Amino acid sequence: MTEDAAPGRDEPIASLLAVFDDPASGRRRLPGLVGKLDAEDESVRVGAAWAICHVAAHLPDTAAYLTRRLADRIDDEEPSLEAELAFDYVAARYPDAVAEELAAMETEAESRPRYWPVEGSLARANYHRPAVGERDVGRTRLAGEGNSSGPQRVYTHDGSSHDRLRRGTDGATDDAMDEDEADGGDNVSSDSPDAKSDSPDAGSASANDSDGQTVDDPGWQPADEIPSIVADSRFDQLTVLAKRRRGRYADVYRTLGVVDGEQLPVGLSLYHRPSQGVDAFAAAIDERLARWAGVDDHDNVVAVYDWGRDPRPWAATEYMGFSLADRDRLDCSEALFNARGLAAAVTHLHENGVVHGGIDPGNVVYSGNVIDEDEVQPPLLDDVGLLHVVRNYFDPTSRLDPRYAAPEYFDRGFGRIDHATDVYHLGALVYLLFTGDPPYDGEYGRIRDRVLSDPPPRPSDVADVPEGLDDVVTKAMARQKLQRYEAVTHMEQELRRIETEDEA
Repeated sequence: MTEDAAPGRDEPIASLLAVFDDPASGRRRLPGLVGKLDAEDESVRVGAAWAICHVAAHLPDTAAYLTRRLADRIDDEEPSLEAELAFDYVAARYPDAVAEELAAMETEAESRPRYWPVEGSLARANYHRPAVGERDVGRTRLAGEGNSSGPQRVYTHDGSSHDRLRRGTDGATDDAMDEDEADGGDNVSSDSPDAKSDSPDAGSASANDSDGQTVDDPGWQPADEIPSIVADSRFDQLTVLAKRRRGRYADVYRTLGVVDGEQLPVGLSLYHRPSQGVDAFAAAIDERLARWAGVDDHDNVVAVYDWGRDPRPWAATEYMGFSLADRDRLDCSEALFNARGLAAAVTHLHENGVVHGGIDPGNVVYSGNVIDEDEVQPPLLDDVGLLHVVRNYFDPTSRLDPRYAAPEYFDRGFGRIDHATDVYHLGALVYLLFTGDPPYDGEYGRIRDRVLSDPPPRPSDVADVPEGLDDVVTKAMARQKLQRYEAVTHMEQELRRIETEDEA
């Protein structure tokens, strides 16, 4: 199902115009602009090419990055005219820089760099960067967490070497399920599929590193694709800091990224691939990531640093330490703070033509990077728009917690997935924030029946909540879309009014 456009300005065009208003912001937006060269709308592709040229004209140092990203696209069997236009402009404006980069790429294509362990790192065979023990790469420390331990892996790219490994995309990684099957199946558990780390094999014999971690612990074995991803990315280096975490959408690595000497805590996601339609899936995820990147300029939306399709769909995003699903019940003031922040984020998405489609506790995340563990942290929306693609290739009930799902996910008679779906999901989260409980619970079939037949639950039935909150939740979670808030801005205004009255 495709979502309806939300009220507001056209998201792709608006994000392109923002670059012309502020060319300096184009550096951060470049991955998104390059992604828009694959858009179905010709006007968006042309606008993206125009914006890329505008950024290149104002920021000469982006020429090398654009050469690699655009050359990759015009290498396709049927390159888009817009990608060729952007590449030709950059080549004409910076002929020396482009020629140097293309020469480096040609050399790399003839000789794949090899990797071997170097004092806890993986260094390229044709050069060596300092290992962890030789320089300070820093660690991302989460509140309440001790020093990270384990055999770190460092992948480096010096800008003169480029490992363009093109690995095959065959092979299934998940239990693909036809979308129609999701409408039945009471045997599907309603428990939210919490992300978990791969557990080591307790019976395996292995050597320990200095921190007591086993070197061959499967959770510490980085994916073979990571060196190729680093080579194709904007990062000069990625250091794997922790075991991979099996998420609902992807295997996620907590890493430290380095770009031009700046260190960034990065969550590297390698998306699960379906058993069929791998190429179509990769293209669809790539488009969704581009749209996500186009709306990540909000304080309550996770930032997308870079992404790509090869050797498998991946994304490098702002690292988040934990989710709302990990938290206990919040006090009233913090619950209001979270509710308003999430409403503001959804408003931003809708005003830019983007529908999230999968808002639940697992997709509300927090950085965890605080000195004071009691500090109130802003909530951020994660995996923006990805469920629209994933639900067509995998069982939706394993990617969206059914206890927070809108009626249209259970019965197509309630309409398609659109901005009204986000309104419902936001209402369900507000219920959780103030009560500490999901709006519905039980077996999948029981949840579905209650969502489709019972009136929305009232938070005041299970907790002491501010006056007026029942009205907000029941309106947002109305079964019929026309009875929900027409726009999230109206819901946001009601939450602001409740907050003001609660403080009085």
